[in-house]
Amino acid sequence: MVTRSYQVQVYSLAFFTYFGFYVSREPYSLVKMTLLKTWAPFNGHDGWLLLGILDTASLAAYAMGIFVVGYLCEKFDCKHLVVFGCFAAGVTTILYGMANFWNIHSFWYFLIIRIVNGFSESFGYPPLIKILDYYFCHEVARDFIMTAFGSCKFLGIVVGCVISSFAMTTFETWGTCFIVCGLVIILVGMIDIVFMPNLPPDALPLLDETTPILSNKERGEQSSGGKSEVETMEQPLSNISDQDPEEANNKETFLEALKLPGIIEYSVHLFFVKLSVYVLYYWIPTWFESLTIQGVKITYVLSCWFTAVWGLGGCIGTLTIGAAVFVTKVYGLFSTAFSISASLFILVLYWYSDSSTSLILIFLLMVLCVGITQNGPYSLASACMPAVINRIQTVDTARNDKLVGMATGIIDGTGSIGAIFGPLSGAIILQYTTWGWSLVFLLVALSMFIAASILSRQVCMETMKCCSEDPSPQANQDDL
Repeated sequence: MVTRSYQVQVYSLAFFTYFGFYVSREPYSLVKMTLLKTWAPFNGHDGWLLLGILDTASLAAYAMGIFVVGYLCEKFDCKHLVVFGCFAAGVTTILYGMANFWNIHSFWYFLIIRIVNGFSESFGYPPLIKILDYYFCHEVARDFIMTAFGSCKFLGIVVGCVISSFAMTTFETWGTCFIVCGLVIILVGMIDIVFMPNLPPDALPLLDETTPILSNKERGEQSSGGKSEVETMEQPLSNISDQDPEEANNKETFLEALKLPGIIEYSVHLFFVKLSVYVLYYWIPTWFESLTIQGVKITYVLSCWFTAVWGLGGCIGTLTIGAAVFVTKVYGLFSTAFSISASLFILVLYWYSDSSTSLILIFLLMVLCVGITQNGPYSLASACMPAVINRIQTVDTARNDKLVGMATGIIDGTGSIGAIFGPLSGAIILQYTTWGWSLVFLLVALSMFIAASILSRQVCMETMKCCSEDPSPQANQDDL
C-alpha cells in the first residue's frame, strides 16, 4: 500500500528532477547576446538567424523525442529513462560550454550538440508524468497536483538564472554557465539513482476497490468474445487474414479522435499559446540586454536577474491557476478563465513593451506581471487538456484507451509545432525586419489573442450553461 509519506517522496523527487532539466536549459537563452557580440559564427550578419535555427532544431528534436520516449515508457523502467536523460542532458550541456575553452567556432558543432541535447531533454517529462500518474491517479486534488508540478519549470528558470549569473561573474566566461548547469542536472541524476522508486513491472492505473480483478483465463476469454485462449488460437488462418490491418484501424481511430468535441479547437489553441510563450522564453533575456534603463546599460548579469523575476512570475501564475482550476473545475469554466487571463496578459504586455524608460523598480514589477499573466494562461491551457480528454467514454475499454492516447497525441503534437516555430519566428523578425522587438511583442500578443479567440464558442457555451443550470460536478462531464 502506498503511504502519504511515500507519495511526498515521489512527488518531491519528480519535481526536483524536472526542475533540474530546466536549470540545464536556461544558459542557452541567457548567453545569446554574448554570442552575438563576441563569438563566431554568431557575431556575423546572420547571427540572429543562426541562433533561431539552433533553438528550432533543439525543440524539433525534443518533440520527436517525446513520441519515442512515450513508447519506451511502456517497455522500460521509467526510473532508468529519467536517469539516462539527466546524464545525457548534462553531458551535452557541458560539451556546448566547452566550445568556449576549446575555441570551437563551427556552427555544425553547436547544431549537433543542440539536437542531441533536445532529444535528451525529452527523457524527462513522459516518464516523470507516468510515475506521478501511477501514484496520484486517485487523488481528489490531482488536477492541482499536476498543474503545480508545472511550476518547477519556472523555479528552474529562476535558479538557472542565478547560477548563470554567479558563473559569469566569477569566471567571466560564457562556457562556465553551461558547465555548472550541466553538472547540476548530472547531480540530479545521481540522486535519482539512489532515491527514485522503480515502478512495478505491471505499472497500470491503480484499481478501485470495486473493480473486479480478472484471472489470466478470464482476461483471455473476455478479449476473445467469450472464447478461451486455446479456442481463439485454433481459429482458421483464413479468418485471421480477413481481419482489418492495424494501420487501417489506427487511421480510423485518428479520424474518430478528430471528431471528438473540442479536440481541434484545443489543438489549434495550444499551438498559438506555445508559440507565444516560447518566443519570450527564448528571446526575453536578449531583449533585456538591449535596453538602457535610467541611463544604465543592462549587462548579462542584470539580464539574468530580470529573467529570474520573469520566471518567478511564471511560478506564481502557475500555482495561482492550479488552485483556481481545483476550486472552480466543477463549473466547467476553463475557456472563460483562459480568455480573461489572456486579455490581462495582452494589456500588461502593451504596458510592459513601452516601459523600458521607466524607473527600474517599475520595470521589474512589469516583468513580474508579464510572467504571471503569460504563464498563468499557459498552465491553464495545459490543465484544460485532461478536461477535454477525460470526456472520452466508449463501451469498449480498449477503444477508449486508444482514443485517449490519440487525442492526447493530437493536442500535444500540435502544441509542439507551435513551440518549434516560436523562437524561429522571433529570430526571423529580428534578422530581417526593421521593426525589431516591437514586432516580436506584437507577434506574442497576437498569438495569445488568436488562442483566446479560438475558444470563443466554448466561452459562449460555458456562459449559457452557467446561467441556465446550477453548477454541479456533472457539468464537468459535458462539452466545454
